Amino acid sequence: MPKKWTDATATHKTLLLFTRLLFFGRRLWLTELAKQFECSKATIMRMMETIEVSGVAKIETDIERSGRARGRRWYQLRILPGTPHIGLTRDEVEKLSFCRDLLQRLLPDGIERVIDEGIAKVSTLMEHAEERGEATLPKATRVSWGRIDYTPFQARMETLLGAISSHTVCAVEYRELEYKFPDSALQRYEFVPLRLTAEYENLNAEGWLVTGKGKLEIKHPLTLAIHRICSCVPTRRVLEDCPPLPEHQVAFGLVGYEAFPVRVVFDEVFSGYIQERIWSDDQEIVALPDGRVELRFRAADRNELIGWVFSFGNGATLLEPEGLRRQIREELEDMLDMYAGEDDGE
Repeated sequence: MPKKWTDATATHKTLLLFTRLLFFGRRLWLTELAKQFECSKATIMRMMETIEVSGVAKIETDIERSGRARGRRWYQLRILPGTPHIGLTRDEVEKLSFCRDLLQRLLPDGIERVIDEGIAKVSTLMEHAEERGEATLPKATRVSWGRIDYTPFQARMETLLGAISSHTVCAVEYRELEYKFPDSALQRYEFVPLRLTAEYENLNAEGWLVTGKGKLEIKHPLTLAIHRICSCVPTRRVLEDCPPLPEHQVAFGLVGYEAFPVRVVFDEVFSGYIQERIWSDDQEIVALPDGRVELRFRAADRNELIGWVFSFGNGATLLEPEGLRRQIREELEDMLDMYAGEDDGE
C-alpha cells in the first residue's frame, strides 16, 4: 500500500517540493502546496527556506498585489547554481514546444508523453527559470480528419527506431492491400529500416528490401505503412556498408517506385492553390491566357495520382500520361453506372 503524505518524512517532502519547483517552471501558490502536501503553510515555508539555504537553488517569493490572487503568497524557482550554461534561450525552447504541438495526435500517446517530458527537462537549462512556463506553453495544434491511432503500434515503431542506427535486418509480416495481393494479404519481408516518414496522416517506414542466406543482397527500396505491420522482429543480421536511400523528389508515391512525367490543367479557381505549393523538385507551372494553369511535374504512384485529380472534381484535367486518362474515363463510366437510374426529383 503506498505511503500517505502524512507518512512521508520531512526530507522526502522537501525533495518532492524541490522537484515540483524544478519541473513546473511557473509560480506555485502557498495555499495549494499546503493542500497537496497535506501540511501547514508554515511547514511549506520552512521547506522552502531549507532548499534555498542548501544552495541548490534560489527561490523567488512574494505576495500577489492585484487580481483575484491578491494577498496570496507564491514561490518560483529562480536560479539553479549548478545548471550548465549551455545557452538555451526562451526562443529555442518555444520552437521545440512548437514542433511538439504540430506532432500532436499523430504519434502514439507514449511517445508524445516522452517528448513532453523531455521538453520539460530541457527547459530547466534555461537561464531565466521564470520564463519556462511561457516557453513550454502550447501555442499550436494539429487539425486532422481520418487519422490513425498509432498508440497500439508504438512497440513496432520503437523496434524500427532501434534498428535504424545499426542497420539491423527485421523480419516483418505485413498486411498488404488486397487489390495488390488478392491471393495472400499477408506478406513476409526481410527489411532494413532507414527512416520513418509522415505522409498526410500516415506514418511509414522506409528502407531496403534484402535477400540472401549468406551475404545480404539489396533488392530495392521498400515503403511499409506502420499500421499494416503485423509483426516486426529484429534479427541478428546487419546490412554492412548500407547505402543511403534515395531522397524524395516527387509529390506522389514513395521511395521504390519509378517516377513518370505528369501534366494537369487546373481551372482558375484552383490556380492560386496550385501555384502556392511545391509538387515536385523539378515542377513547372505555366499560366494560361484564360486564367487556368498547367502543372508539369513527376509522380510515382498512379492510383494516388488519380485520386488526387478526382479531388478537384471538374476543376482539373489530366493531360498525360495517356494511359491514366483512359483509366480515369473507365472509372468515371463505372461511377455513372453506380448512380444510373436514380430519381433526380425531390
